[in-house]
Amino acid sequence: MGIMGDINQIGIITPDIERSIEQFKKIGLETWSEIFVNTPDKFEDMVADGEPCEYASKCASNFDLNVEIELIEPLDDKSDYARFLANNGGKAGVHHLRVDFDDMDDVHATGKELLLAGVPEGSGMAYEYYDFRDELGLVLEYFPVDRD
Repeated sequence: MGIMGDINQIGIITPDIERSIEQFKKIGLETWSEIFVNTPDKFEDMVADGEPCEYASKCASNFDLNVEIELIEPLDDKSDYARFLANNGGKAGVHHLRVDFDDMDDVHATGKELLLAGVPEGSGMAYEYYDFRDELGLVLEYFPVDRD
């Protein structure tokens, strides 16, 4: 499979998660998770732009389709989520795809910049985002990445 297998999530950055949920409901995506506020106290080993950094966001997910739609609203200016929103004129847009993968060594061998990472509290499983915008026009997220 290599560094990009099945797509299991489309990550959309939005300036207003509640408004985005309402807009998606209008086109038929009805069932959304509760809105989670992700703060640094809920994560370990957070990274932004390859450096330790604490950042926050709101997120909600929809599973009505064959792929998860994840909405993320940045709550500060510290992460690539916030930079994406600023670079996109403050408008919502597709930021990343979460994909299946065979081996993180293959991902690391690409030499791509680690944009974001973290370990949800108590999970032992990390998420890692890498910048493939030059080649693909977006970021790839790998989750779960075993930290053991």
